[in-house]
Amino acid sequence: MHFERPVAAFLRRVRMSPSEFGERAVGDRSFLGAVRRGRLPRLATADRVLAFMEAFGRSRESGWFPGFINQRRRYERMTSTTERKRLLRVRFLRLPEVLERTGLSRSTIYVRLEQGRFPTPVSLGARAVGWIESEVDEWMRQRIEESRDGAA
Repeated sequence: MHFERPVAAFLRRVRMSPSEFGERAVGDRSFLGAVRRGRLPRLATADRVLAFMEAFGRSRESGWFPGFINQRRRYERMTSTTERKRLLRVRFLRLPEVLERTGLSRSTIYVRLEQGRFPTPVSLGARAVGWIESEVDEWMRQRIEESRDGAA
């Protein structure tokens, strides 16, 4: 979540694909995909990623490289032991609970899924899917922020 924001800003700025970034930063093309699905990188991995972004920014010598140097300290604070434990507890929500939490209808959720505007469910079995609770909560927070920003 907080780790992904500076990485996304970096990717936009340097126009690098997520798979290329993962390969170059940590040697894993699927790294960012896993982070987006809720995997929380260890501090050592976060250090490697942030060091890569810092070195890449310096090699470009363009002076645009904003504040990534202090991101490790922010990441450490954000991932205190209790916070990491909370983040590592993954809970799946089935459709009825997602409907209740969001206030959306079943059809609206599936339309937004097709449009890429709602968190993707995870397969739980042959005929069952569930949404990761933290992703649904983050989606709801983003809707609130967008609504409040638009009204101001």
